[in-house]
Amino acid sequence: MRAAAFALAVCAALGGVARAQPAPSEPVEAGGEAGVTASGEATLEVRLGHPDPFGPVIVIEAIEVVGNTYTAERLIRRALPVKEGERLRAGDPRLRAARFKVLALGYFREVDLRLRKGSTRGNVILSVRVVERGTVVLNRMFFGNTLITPWWAGLDVTERNFFGSGIGVGGAFVVAGQGDADNADAQKAFQLRLEDPSLFGGPIGAHAAFHYADASEPYRIAGDSSDGSADNFAAFDYKRVGGRAGATINTGAFDRLTALVRFDAVRANLPAAPTRTLPDGRVVDVDLLLEDGESRVATAGLLFERDTRPDPILPYAGDHLLLLAEVGAGPLGSSYDFTSILARYERWWRIAPRHVVSGHLVAGAVLGDAPLFDRLHVGDIDRMVSPRALGLVVSTTPPFDFFGTGSDEITYGELGGLGEAQYAFRLFRSRKAVYGGDLFVGAGLWTLHATRDLGYDAPDFPVDLLLDAGLRLDTEIGIFELSLANALGRVPL
Repeated sequence: MRAAAFALAVCAALGGVARAQPAPSEPVEAGGEAGVTASGEATLEVRLGHPDPFGPVIVIEAIEVVGNTYTAERLIRRALPVKEGERLRAGDPRLRAARFKVLALGYFREVDLRLRKGSTRGNVILSVRVVERGTVVLNRMFFGNTLITPWWAGLDVTERNFFGSGIGVGGAFVVAGQGDADNADAQKAFQLRLEDPSLFGGPIGAHAAFHYADASEPYRIAGDSSDGSADNFAAFDYKRVGGRAGATINTGAFDRLTALVRFDAVRANLPAAPTRTLPDGRVVDVDLLLEDGESRVATAGLLFERDTRPDPILPYAGDHLLLLAEVGAGPLGSSYDFTSILARYERWWRIAPRHVVSGHLVAGAVLGDAPLFDRLHVGDIDRMVSPRALGLVVSTTPPFDFFGTGSDEITYGELGGLGEAQYAFRLFRSRKAVYGGDLFVGAGLWTLHATRDLGYDAPDFPVDLLLDAGLRLDTEIGIFELSLANALGRVPL
């Protein structure tokens, strides 16, 4: 299983609990304004996202919550953008956003909002009916073997609603066998996470994480760039231990802003004078992108997110924007001075009842002297290459150089991006343990550029092809993706 994560590792930059989102049934898109039937009850028929804010004036006399057996009612009430006693119009945007806000908690697979007549004319009772979903989520499974790593395995698990409190608790681990490269050693990494999306019931949420990595990083010492066999690589060890924390506030119905801080202590054991012998016989120095001995990474950053998808797991409409800026500097206590800017924008269009097309744009820039784990790795951009597993590099297999532009020359870069188009066909939606499934196919172009001197003539902004196709399943324990790219990243080539 491979999570549909931010390709430039925004989740890794956050370090908070990865919050799997719900996969509700598609809402009935009835037009018009809210009305009350002869029975005294009506679904909120304001079209989600409809711009008309008008309609009859109503007063929210009471709010009732139905269907929650595990989740505390206060969590649902505080997610609603309207409160008891409020006077508003039936077409108020907050009513249109209320369903999404409750779904965004991640605890429910269905949310239905209804209005019922109140005790007097103009008063209504807002009924929030929910169907809970499993909150223990298998975010990721790490496994595979490549030419340089005989095996690796691990899990990433989160309980998103710990004892119904709304607090998320998660953890992950990866272990990798000793590779065949010179000086290679076994690798392991661990992570613990904690998140409260609403401190003391207020508008501010917080998350914190602790991580540890004992890495054996491979680097090329010989051979052509298309040859990823272990004979052409050596490795060096480093250990990294640290933590990160953040505070989040909702800045709009679909927007939130997060302030981030991070600190890592790093101990690296670098070779005295690492070199690479090029195919033409030249010997060049290799920059290992870490300071020898002890060093520190201290950063501060901001993340902005906007998410209007009615179904964030198997989307069929809406858009999703992520913007992350992070700065590491000496005054913060960092041994490395750098700035990283990462962005992702995605948009979905339903072109027929079961057919969806989408566009995905990703861009990243790392300026300055960043450590290797903060730089862009080819596996962050090209899904057809093994991604880093909790920051550990487990593969030296280069990307496919379809266009012959030298895209297989660069492993770590400072400027990169991806543009991709996807088509998805909805197979089914269900209320059982497997909530839904989509077949998809996608194609795109990606690039990765190293701004530093590599010691040889590397191509400037090589452009190459990304191809992917497969099946996505939304289940009680998370989303499973069985795809071409997923398979290619786990087997030796």
